[in-house]
Formats: sequence, C-alpha cells, structure tokens
Amino acid sequence: MSDGDSHRLPRMARDWTADGGGGRGLLLVDTLSARWGTEPRSPGVGKTVWAELVRTEGRG
Repeated sequence: MSDGDSHRLPRMARDWTADGGGGRGLLLVDTLSARWGTEPRSPGVGKTVWAELVRTEGRG
C-alpha cells in the first residue's frame, strides 16, 4: 500500500467513530498482519506500508 501524504511516519488513529469515513487503515493492518512496517516512498512524497499475513488452513 502506498500513502501519498507528506508524513514519513505512520499515524495510528486514536479518535475515530464507527460511522467515520477514515482513520482505521493502520489499525486494520496491525490487527490482521503478523508484522508490518513502512519505507520512505521513492521518488516522491509519502511512504509505502508493507504487511506480512499468515495463511490459516481450512479457510477458502
């Protein structure tokens, strides 16, 4: 995932509402992934967020 905003570090939303339109992206990544991180986006502004998911047997 790439994020084109000007922040180099990820920002976890602290105050979001259930009916809000945003602010939960990294919360979802953190909850669903085994590990994740960011790298500066090059060239340009922003960052790339990477995540590793664990496949569980019996689903799918």
